[in-house]
Amino acid sequence: MEDNNKVSIGNVEIIALQDGKLNLPIEVLKNLDENQTKELNSKPEENPLTLSNINAFLIKNGNKNLLIDAGCRDLFGASCGFLMDKLNDNGINADDITDLFFTHLHPDHVGGAITENGEVVFKNATIKISGLEIDFWRDGKFEKVDVNGEDFANLAKSVLNAYDKIETIKDQEAIIPDVHVMSLPGHTPGHSGFRIDNGDNSFIHLGDILHTPRLQLENPDVSLVFDVDMEQGLKTRKMMFDMVSKDKILCSSGHMLEPKFCYIEKSGTGYKLSY
Repeated sequence: MEDNNKVSIGNVEIIALQDGKLNLPIEVLKNLDENQTKELNSKPEENPLTLSNINAFLIKNGNKNLLIDAGCRDLFGASCGFLMDKLNDNGINADDITDLFFTHLHPDHVGGAITENGEVVFKNATIKISGLEIDFWRDGKFEKVDVNGEDFANLAKSVLNAYDKIETIKDQEAIIPDVHVMSLPGHTPGHSGFRIDNGDNSFIHLGDILHTPRLQLENPDVSLVFDVDMEQGLKTRKMMFDMVSKDKILCSSGHMLEPKFCYIEKSGTGYKLSY
């Protein structure tokens, strides 16, 4: 491990890019246990248990610069919207991105792909995304609600309409060489992460199965209202926690805290991070 924000698996370099951070309101959390509920209610604001980073990732392999998600731009206030600064810190500008993979089309993952006026940010990028995800947001019926409603769908459609080069990609297919999609259903219908393998070394991006690491590792039953199918999302979370802990696979996620790259291991009835 080279530093907290950068690792290599074989010839593939993975760089974590923190677009911002948020404290999630207690109201979005479901299935908290009694101790978690008591602790959160005792300090409802700025509680470290509800802290959630918004992360994108830059994957460099040969002549490919793959961006995983695009952050949220200014959609969630002044604590977010730093993706371009992080790219520039790593010697990359928007035109250098060859491929852009959306794990899913929620605002905190796609907002930064277009400007406030709906213009393309990554002009040379080919979009890679699950076809299930596209169909859900383009063709579904959405109500005027805050979560998974019309506003979410309209932003998703604006991003898809802005880009000319869009390729649908299925589970286990290559996004770019050596980087393969992993279907992680539940959070959204086409929600996905990715996996990189080289010899005995592997890395898995867990997508959004992990929003609040300090709560959901201790109690994997904790879910969030952002899940389109909360029951399926819970099953996927437990399956992936079991996989990466059993196989000792390095991992991260769209909302991992610090350090960005770590291992997950069993701890009592839950899990914990190890480094």
